[in-house]
Amino acid sequence: MTTFEEKKVPYVNETCIGCGACVAICNEVFDLDDDWKAFAIEWMDSSNATWIDDAISACPVNAIHYK
Repeated sequence: MTTFEEKKVPYVNETCIGCGACVAICNEVFDLDDDWKAFAIEWMDSSNATWIDDAISACPVNAIHYK
């Protein structure tokens, strides 16, 4: 049996435009790199799941997905 954390891993793909919406919504999971592109910090626990879902919904270019 896999745990929630093993199934729910956020990923930001190359279509990110660096708007920062995901970081504003969930800065415990998302950050911007030196090129102003978002990336997901290592998955912590299921307590961030709602915020991650909100960040996915807010992304204007649909660059965030679960792996």
